[in-house]
Amino acid sequence: MATDLAAAPILLELDDATWSKQIDRAAAWLGDALTVQEKFRKLAEDTAASLKEPHIKKYIQDIARHAAAHEELVRGLARAIGREPSGGRSLAGSVLAKGAELVADVVGLAGGARGNWKDLRQLLLASQDAMGAFAIAEQLGYALGLPKLSDPAFRAAAEKTRDHLVIQEFVLEMAPASILLHQDA
Repeated sequence: MATDLAAAPILLELDDATWSKQIDRAAAWLGDALTVQEKFRKLAEDTAASLKEPHIKKYIQDIARHAAAHEELVRGLARAIGREPSGGRSLAGSVLAKGAELVADVVGLAGGARGNWKDLRQLLLASQDAMGAFAIAEQLGYALGLPKLSDPAFRAAAEKTRDHLVIQEFVLEMAPASILLHQDA
């Protein structure tokens, strides 16, 4: 008797109603992850557009492309568990990105920072949130016994960790120029 454990849930003693409710809850989280990812991608695109230093600009443009791919991945994860991705979440992510840019402006001014460094700093904070959203999706996949959820989420979380470290390096590198000299990145 051959079984395909990679394709089927491995949880025991769950009735259909309980299983369906848990899948619905995981899908709701994926909707939140889509909103967070949309916000991060929009901030990355806007930050890249504001940068003057060509090397940093190129890296942030690459990160924005990765973020767009991760957005599609979240939609695919929802479909993989038998649910349609939420369509209204993308608009919410764009609105949240604009709100975050306003907050970054206020916080940057209060701290003495000038120029586009505050955009990089806000991108770093949004990156942490997006990275966590994928890590939680990974954990949901483990809890539900669904490798089709946990495995892609694990890979995305790893990619997002790499991008996060790049953003963090740029934030640290450009902070003195922004705060002490009021220069753009």
